[in-house]
Amino acid sequence: MTDSLEKALLRKRFIRLFLFCGRFVGNVLPCLILLLGAAGLEGGESEPERSDLWTLYDSKGFSNDELYPLGDLQSVADGRVNWTPASGRARPGEIVEVDDGPAERALRRYQIASAQRDADLIDFPPVSSTRLVIAFDARVSTTESRTLDLFLLRPGMTAPAHQGSILMWGYHPGYLSYFDGDYNELTPIDDDWNSYEMVNHLDANTFDLRVNGELIASDLPWRNRFSPGTAFGRLRIGAVRGEEGDYADITNIRIHAEPTPPTISMLSPSSASGIVQPDEFVRFQVSSDVPVDESSINVRVNGREATGRFEISGTPTKRDLTLVDASGLEENKTYQVTITATNERGTTTSEHNVYTFVDAVDGYRGIWFTLGQLSGEYGDKYAGGLAFCFSHTLTPMAVYAPEVDKTFFVYGGTTGPENRYLLIMGAYYDHARHVVSRPVIIRDQRGVDDPHDNPSLTIDGDGHVWVFVAGRGRRRPGQIFRSTEPYSVREFEQIVDRETTYSQVWYVPGKGFLHLQTLYTRGRELYWETSVDGRDWTDEPADDLPKLAGFGGHYQVSRIDPEKKRVGTAFNYHPRGVDTRTNIYYVETDDFETWKTIGGEVVSTPLEHRDNPALAVDYEAEERLAYITKLLFDDDGYPVVLAVTSGGHEPGPQNDPRIWEIIRWTGQEWKTVEIARSDHNYDMGSLYIDGDRWTVIGPALEGPQSYHTGGEVGLWESLDNGYTWSFKKAITRESPFNHSYVRRPHNPVDPFYAMWADGDSSDFSISRLYFTDSEGEQLYKLPYHMDGEEAEPISIERPRRSTSLP
Repeated sequence: MTDSLEKALLRKRFIRLFLFCGRFVGNVLPCLILLLGAAGLEGGESEPERSDLWTLYDSKGFSNDELYPLGDLQSVADGRVNWTPASGRARPGEIVEVDDGPAERALRRYQIASAQRDADLIDFPPVSSTRLVIAFDARVSTTESRTLDLFLLRPGMTAPAHQGSILMWGYHPGYLSYFDGDYNELTPIDDDWNSYEMVNHLDANTFDLRVNGELIASDLPWRNRFSPGTAFGRLRIGAVRGEEGDYADITNIRIHAEPTPPTISMLSPSSASGIVQPDEFVRFQVSSDVPVDESSINVRVNGREATGRFEISGTPTKRDLTLVDASGLEENKTYQVTITATNERGTTTSEHNVYTFVDAVDGYRGIWFTLGQLSGEYGDKYAGGLAFCFSHTLTPMAVYAPEVDKTFFVYGGTTGPENRYLLIMGAYYDHARHVVSRPVIIRDQRGVDDPHDNPSLTIDGDGHVWVFVAGRGRRRPGQIFRSTEPYSVREFEQIVDRETTYSQVWYVPGKGFLHLQTLYTRGRELYWETSVDGRDWTDEPADDLPKLAGFGGHYQVSRIDPEKKRVGTAFNYHPRGVDTRTNIYYVETDDFETWKTIGGEVVSTPLEHRDNPALAVDYEAEERLAYITKLLFDDDGYPVVLAVTSGGHEPGPQNDPRIWEIIRWTGQEWKTVEIARSDHNYDMGSLYIDGDRWTVIGPALEGPQSYHTGGEVGLWESLDNGYTWSFKKAITRESPFNHSYVRRPHNPVDPFYAMWADGDSSDFSISRLYFTDSEGEQLYKLPYHMDGEEAEPISIERPRRSTSLP
């Protein structure tokens, strides 16, 4: 136990003695003398002064019976704050009486041994660029399981992308922990009452922690990084994943902030997306501890004076601004609203993007994502610009249509540079005119920020574009969409909404659709289904579909051979979860019913054992992991798999080498050949076969965020059917961010030959989309902002020619 914690616990015991003494002796002076002498409070650190702070909220021990009656917590406004209790299957907190606490009442949260994420919420006046202090008393019924979580959030938000400081009681048994993308033990805990104080430094994205007046830690990092000036205004009190019946009590909740110039926050639309929904008003709030005069508020929209178009209401310390004159606002546009407010504390200027997107976005904006599984200095398992992820789950994401000389493609987009809000996007590149269309919104994912929901695409015999949107797990459904017009992405109809994930869809003339997918039945298991016209699909895939493989879990890459009208799939297996993925198996079908090995042996499905006839490479015996990336057929019709193999799942040099290699069938045996080496397991690229010339385009070169997802994009070449490889050139160089997930159209045609996204793989950033030609000579960036229905890609000067590895 640390010295500071021992002191804190000693002081806590004397505080309880002091309260007991004062209650029965009737004179607190002797008790105070006793406390000061015994606890040694005549020197050392003490609780910070509160005279310089503005009190946003004080629960006063939940003593107001009208606001906080005994029983389930109610939705209630208490001064400047609003309480919203947990709902749905989660259990709200209860106001209970306590006999031995620092107050007569407390909010008690029982555990229900469930993964439900609902929690009790406190919404307080948003503040920014300040010191925000959250103080409270709490105790837990046990230290051995998770009983209480406390999250600081942006106003109105709950999603992980909007979380700041986080404390957790009992995540590590016996400890208080904090979460910064990883779970970190902080200090031991007991089951007595303790006083806590989280001092949040909003612009630094850090917090200090005091327990019973003693500083335990300082400058602890938050879960996410936010731009200076970002407002925060919500506290989430939860934890429902502990042992059923366990509980935590919390009382005397106080929220203080250092006075600053006015805080400006967007009330609607939601700052998560910025998209104005139908019948929704554009509303902002200006708040401060001292009055803000109406005349001191100025609003500009896209640089033009617009104050008169807003109605100002509310109180002098909480002004609401509502757009009442929306004339001139067009659909599918980006508007920048700049608000300036002044009072005796100073002046604040705040900029907010508001989007009127209905069915399109005015530019190509990739989704940025982080999984949240950090491991030391090398960051997350994967993160960055993931518009075209994942190579091992979705294919194809682009198809060239010779009938109209266009490449149609899909990707995971978002609304703007400050947002992590997933939109399923579709567009085309017109080869004859060298333009891209304004990207359309195929589906708004309604708050999801996770590109595991990314789409795949195919085109049927009549030219209709089909988009399959992946869900996640068993609770987030996927969808199938069909374009209403042939060779168009302007409008889609939804065909089905149901459980499905990781769609790999192939249209075979005369046979219809073969849909390979993953279902989370016993882990990630592989299934398939068919449809002649694309409209006949089951609503219950897990119950009705045939299973291809189910032994430990699987990811797959697949490919159609149009000449032989067959589809092959290569997959790995996960003996102890996804982080142990290894081995490569291969099977193929030409009748959509039976599956064969490369040698023609019909296999019995589902494959249920590690050792089966489909095994191509036993990487498990070599203690290597296998991250599959692409499957093609060579000119002899033999399958060729592109993969990255490594020594372990965590990022960093300890799991080097990461080897890019092909696994090919020679007609007699499976043979592996090394192509290149990189520094991350998810450095994923694409393979191309053109006769004797085979090429790989991918981010295998070291990037600005080394040992993080992606890197600089290069081109490797083989002129002898993939038996020997050489580095040919760097396609990108001196980039500010890593490039990741280089994907290829199913049937690529220059110059739209390889496509990818960039993004800072170590921290949240803007993400942009790129494509290049087969030689890596022409590099283009898709326009982040567009004014019309079409625009030319932005030509980027390639780096100086390089034929040696940098």
